[in-house]
Amino acid sequence: MRSSNGRSVILTAARNTFAKKGFDGASIRDIAQEADLSLSALYYYFPSKQDALFELIRSAFAGYIETATRVIADAGDHPIDQTAAVVRLLVRYRAHNQLISRVVVRDAERLDAEKFEVIHEQQRASRAVLNDRIAAGVTAGVFDVDDAELAGRAVLSICNSIALWYRADGPISVAELERTYLQYCLRLLGHSPDDTELDRLMDQPLAVAEELDFIAQPAD
Repeated sequence: MRSSNGRSVILTAARNTFAKKGFDGASIRDIAQEADLSLSALYYYFPSKQDALFELIRSAFAGYIETATRVIADAGDHPIDQTAAVVRLLVRYRAHNQLISRVVVRDAERLDAEKFEVIHEQQRASRAVLNDRIAAGVTAGVFDVDDAELAGRAVLSICNSIALWYRADGPISVAELERTYLQYCLRLLGHSPDDTELDRLMDQPLAVAEELDFIAQPAD
């Protein structure tokens, strides 16, 4: 019987290896060495590095979608509060998960067609989480954009780029980043919050683990 701990160890090793070497530059032996496991032990969980990459990306998307759905439910019924919760989650996720973010952006297209289609569906679902909130805000008259989907892509692009430049040992804390990006994203959607509203939105609890490490979540 495969253990969730063994799976997590291997996926963590795969994440680190792919982030450092890229999918094409990494070998299954590199992953085994990073995990401090024999090749036979690794093959017991994942027959190929393609399978490890797929499960790594799948678990990241599945965990994000589940968490985003939960923070939206916790945020109440107002589209601004719900959108703010998603933006804050995105900022926090990208700031704390730069390695998996790099792997997703760079290596997802290395998957074979069948596996990539699964990931592509997850990508659409993850975008819909935000886009639906934006569309609700347009309907409610609190956002002013012509195309909720394009606006959602713009917000996602802004937040996703954090993984490319943010450094935990730099001058900006994650909390400062959350506040600044929340202000930018709401303005992009046609809503300009004042300091009082920003304070209120930032004070809303975001019930997620700081590191947002979704590797430990197995497939259903």
